[in-house]
Amino acid sequence: MNLVLPAGVGIVAILVLFYLLKWRWPRAGRPIAVILGVLSLAAYAPYAITHWPGSDIVTAVVAIYVMTAFILGFIYPAKSAGGGKASFHWGPASIIIFLSVIVLLDSIFVTLASSGLSQRAAHDLLPKPDEGSIVTSFFPGTVARDYQQQEKLFNQYDDALDEQVQLGWKVHKGWVDEPVMNQPALFKVSVTDDHGQAVSGAQVSLDFMRPADKRLDFSVSLPELGDGAYQLPIKMTAPGLWEVMVHIQKGAANFELNGRTNVQMAPRQSAQSTP
Repeated sequence: MNLVLPAGVGIVAILVLFYLLKWRWPRAGRPIAVILGVLSLAAYAPYAITHWPGSDIVTAVVAIYVMTAFILGFIYPAKSAGGGKASFHWGPASIIIFLSVIVLLDSIFVTLASSGLSQRAAHDLLPKPDEGSIVTSFFPGTVARDYQQQEKLFNQYDDALDEQVQLGWKVHKGWVDEPVMNQPALFKVSVTDDHGQAVSGAQVSLDFMRPADKRLDFSVSLPELGDGAYQLPIKMTAPGLWEVMVHIQKGAANFELNGRTNVQMAPRQSAQSTP
């Protein structure tokens, strides 16, 4: 049925539409056949994607559609006007064919985005996933450039920035020791208020984010040592550039800072002077 039903419906539709259009434009047999051939593929593509019967069946159905249109165009070629003015030319036919190709491609893209490939099509066409992982071909609905959401987030950020300015806190952050991969290095955060007094009793956390691989991202909380100082030895798992977010919270007050740090592969060798 995967072959008989689509092929039968397509052949009947091509024949019926061909003779209806041929009756309207009797001299345009070949252009009509070409247009119907392209439109039949455009109509079959979404069905084949969502109900994938196998590449062999799809190839057979496509071949049947193309051959049906080809035979009709071969039997009923475009006739000369015979002194009369033809009502159908290759100029408008080429435009219709071009738009039909656009419809074909758009129908494929929209179907893939909304429904994805069937399980059999995904197995036949998509690369094999890693063991234990699942690959889907449809669009999950996440919009990366949701401008209304971006505006909302920006307004929240702007309000939080105003609150930070009003707090007047001074934050000093950074490594006490040079960060080296797989070696603990001390990271320290010092917080004072607008009067220069130490901010004690706050909750301080760090988010380390790896731009090249988000799987390496991690977060840590810094314990307080007193006098507004918070520090902890941290072992970085990969060398290179990292993004760092510092979060400081005390009661209803929130303070955030971001920055970058560079982790070395191995300790730097100090240059030795020679006599």
